[in-house]
Amino acid sequence: MAEYLRRIEALVTKEKIAALKQKHVVICGVGGVGSFVCEALARSGIGKLTLVDFDVVEESNLNRQLMSNKDNISQDKVIAMKKHLEEISDCQIETIKTFINEDFILPDCDYVADCIDSLKSKFNLVKMAHSRNIPIISSLGTAKRLRPQGLKRTTLDKTQNDPLARAFRQLVRKENYYKKIDVVFIDQAPLECENDELGSSIFAVGSAGLYIAEIIFEELLEDKYV
Repeated sequence: MAEYLRRIEALVTKEKIAALKQKHVVICGVGGVGSFVCEALARSGIGKLTLVDFDVVEESNLNRQLMSNKDNISQDKVIAMKKHLEEISDCQIETIKTFINEDFILPDCDYVADCIDSLKSKFNLVKMAHSRNIPIISSLGTAKRLRPQGLKRTTLDKTQNDPLARAFRQLVRKENYYKKIDVVFIDQAPLECENDELGSSIFAVGSAGLYIAEIIFEELLEDKYV
């Protein structure tokens, strides 16, 4: 086993980390929250990650997105993230540059992390995963939050103080979709931002991403879905 995994092995045993090397996680949206999910899973022994995103790195990403730096502005986010992860782990990395719509084909995998901003894309992804019995957890609003206090895991129908969750609930109800949707959200009212800027902080974004990664790690560790 690689030396960089020795400290996590000490917490969960070599045998379990060896089992995680056989697991495949798809991360859709590798920006703020998604970049932390990617890095945490790569550093913790997951064998394969597929990164899905359509965007490129922008200068405004530098305050919170782990793969962003001054030298890769305008590079595809999935390529920048792949390069970053390959510098820190032995995880197998695949990339798909696409916008997720009804034509998207979700790769076979053990878990899906939904870190997408677009509600329609988020809903399409959730339906795809549910239809194939692939576990999925969705990140909700982290914008306009400075602190991570109130970070919770629940189902979409039980969220509060989150405008993105509210809009997602409305979409789901409109489509008469009744399956429970597993989510992570921050239970605190969004802050007012100067000039109507969609403010975001690494503290809230990073905490949400690490929490999602930890949930995926532990559930795969338990082999809960095999």
